[in-house]
Amino acid sequence: MKKILFTIIFLFVLSLKSNADILPQYLNSVYHWGIGVASTSKHIKIYEENNSDSKVKAEIVWNEHGAIKCSNTKMICDSKDIFLGFSPSNNTALLSVEDETDKWIYVCYSQKQRLFGWIKKSENTTFLNWSDLFLTYGKKYGMYLFRDTPKEQKRLFAGPSVESGSVDSFFYPTFISPWFVSGNWVLVKIEDFDDKQKTGWLRFRGDDGRLNAFVNLK
Repeated sequence: MKKILFTIIFLFVLSLKSNADILPQYLNSVYHWGIGVASTSKHIKIYEENNSDSKVKAEIVWNEHGAIKCSNTKMICDSKDIFLGFSPSNNTALLSVEDETDKWIYVCYSQKQRLFGWIKKSENTTFLNWSDLFLTYGKKYGMYLFRDTPKEQKRLFAGPSVESGSVDSFFYPTFISPWFVSGNWVLVKIEDFDDKQKTGWLRFRGDDGRLNAFVNLK
């Protein structure tokens, strides 16, 4: 009996490891939502002001294995607190963005502590608004809803507004494919747990900016 139980547990753990790159990295919603995300390099320098002569508040270095180091010992040096999305094996790390200029991006680099600073735009560090993010990564890998997304948000509408009327609801979607983004809404095709396909407008972001959904980073 013990051998059977051990085998079941072993197979369960093995299945989790083998699916690590295709499961959502974060299941709960985030603290800071911002205006979009910054897709960053593996060495991130965060400045106090948007110029290279200002003080460097922190340096964050990560690699394809998920190891991460921070020069600022006062911040929480944990990928789940720093990044909105993190897929090191796919060379992808996304920071929440508060503001941007032609050459700089104002980011949140600690979700819980609400720490902010500037990073330079470059070939490896770019800004994506929510529409760009959903259509760049979402079309390729799909989307997911946060675990604490309210039940009332799991509805599809005829158009990108509540006034358009609800056309369907869903419970445990196995895949969400975005087609088009309009404001706080995204037109999606959903495959629900019962294998039924549903199409409509999903409210991925509230009026306060709070996110209900995010992209997979396979």
